[in-house]
Amino acid sequence: MALDFTEYFKKYEAIVAEVDAVFNKFETEMPDLVKCGKGCSDCCYALFDVTLVEGMYINAKFNEKFSGLERSAILDRADKADREIHKLKRKVFKASQEGRPVNDILLEVAKARVRCPMLGDDDLCSIYENRPITCRLYGVPTSIGGEAHTCNKAGFKGGEKYPTVNMDIILDRLLAIGKELQTGIGSRFRELGEMLLPVSMAIVTDYDEQYLGVGEKTALKEKSPEEEELPQEIIAPAAEKAPAKSAACASCTESKSSCESCGESIVLGGKE
Repeated sequence: MALDFTEYFKKYEAIVAEVDAVFNKFETEMPDLVKCGKGCSDCCYALFDVTLVEGMYINAKFNEKFSGLERSAILDRADKADREIHKLKRKVFKASQEGRPVNDILLEVAKARVRCPMLGDDDLCSIYENRPITCRLYGVPTSIGGEAHTCNKAGFKGGEKYPTVNMDIILDRLLAIGKELQTGIGSRFRELGEMLLPVSMAIVTDYDEQYLGVGEKTALKEKSPEEEELPQEIIAPAAEKAPAKSAACASCTESKSSCESCGESIVLGGKE
């Protein structure tokens, strides 16, 4: 029996709609600072991962839309991107083993440029309508773990204060959907909902019962269902991606749309 992910995809699409509304607000109120436009592919070389539900959604749309030679060309580009990302991860692991400062390693990763397999020869996104959330927000100020980021082609200047999209909040919501999906389909992989993987891997993955840990037990592990884990090469725990909130933030009752101290605003407004 085929698995039905409709309810989880609808929840994901609701977040996408909110994200697009936020980006449109930036474009409307700060048109001179947002430089995104057709033909600009700077974000298509950024290195980032997508969550389980996002990866599955993109995979489903990819399988619906592409076939034949066009599909083969994209899969070839995905294979090339995967090899580049694997080399980079090995380099990062080696650097961490050598005791290099974490900030130096992260800075090196931030400078890495890997072409997204969905970027066509015409420098246009092949799945623009279904592109990842990171791509949808790339041209406006964002924060990850309290650190501010923005596209280097945008008009936002360093040292200036701008309304900022808190990516940690969005990530938490996406991971929550992943956890719901894990529970809803009865997966025995306890870390399934925390999966993070690049777009290049998401589009080539077959999200069937065996991959998702549903149905008959595979030979992957000889542990009880409660103890089974995903292979480490296909999971990056979210805890390693975003620092835990402080006790003060965790107990805070202020509206996240107007918080000035922790920068958790995902809408325009507040003091500069």
